[in-house]
Amino acid sequence: MNSGRTFIVILGLIAGLLILGQLVLGQLILSGRVNLIKAHQHSGYTAVMISLVYIILSLRVLTKKN
Repeated sequence: MNSGRTFIVILGLIAGLLILGQLVLGQLILSGRVNLIKAHQHSGYTAVMISLVYIILSLRVLTKKN
């Protein structure tokens, strides 16, 4: 596996962990921890950006001709 694909795999893992973090924060907020709303908002922005970069890079790799 070359370094570009390794980077994409690591980025995908980070994106997945950020999405799971959003789920956990959302559940904590629903259970009454309203002080986490801002953290949920800011980490949501980060999760979206990392996920979009991961999707774009993955599509570039998949459509790249060998």
